[in-house]
Amino acid sequence: MKEFGTLDHEEVKMGKLVVVNGSYRRLGFTQKCLSKEAERIMKVYGIKEVEYFFLDDDLVACRHCPKCKIGCAFEDQFHVIAEALKDADRVLLGSPVYLDFPSPKLLAFLSRLTCYAENTKREFFRDKKAHLLAAAYCSGTKTVIHTLMGACEMLGFTIEGRSSKEYVQLWRDKKIRGGMTPEDACWLEG
Repeated sequence: MKEFGTLDHEEVKMGKLVVVNGSYRRLGFTQKCLSKEAERIMKVYGIKEVEYFFLDDDLVACRHCPKCKIGCAFEDQFHVIAEALKDADRVLLGSPVYLDFPSPKLLAFLSRLTCYAENTKREFFRDKKAHLLAAAYCSGTKTVIHTLMGACEMLGFTIEGRSSKEYVQLWRDKKIRGGMTPEDACWLEG
């Protein structure tokens, strides 16, 4: 009998997962959540290769310049991550909650992917599966997931069913915040 959350032998496809951390804290709560979620994705989808990226604080957003081309005209970390995305089957995007939005640098990164979407008629993202993660100490995870989902769908990523996770730091009072149910949240201690 097949264990829930695993693939049959015939279904296993060795692929590549690219993990993008949109937090401003390299080893903070969002990184802990991304590591846990990446492990789950690797197990469920039989992925063997994973590349992790922590977005640089100076990554610029799309400026809608008239020189838009595949790869973008601006020179920064974006090019390294975009190169990794070329042969990725799945991408895991993670952000802490900032005023009910994803982090500004994750939004900047996603805006830069427009050069691949528009210059390839979204073919660059065809069949690439997006997994979305929002990490919070309080609330706002649903809004972050909604924002990321809209951006990923516009770019051309495929989002399979409920491929998003909301991670919430356990508070001492153990109250569930932000309108989540216990099934929606993944609880991590300290």
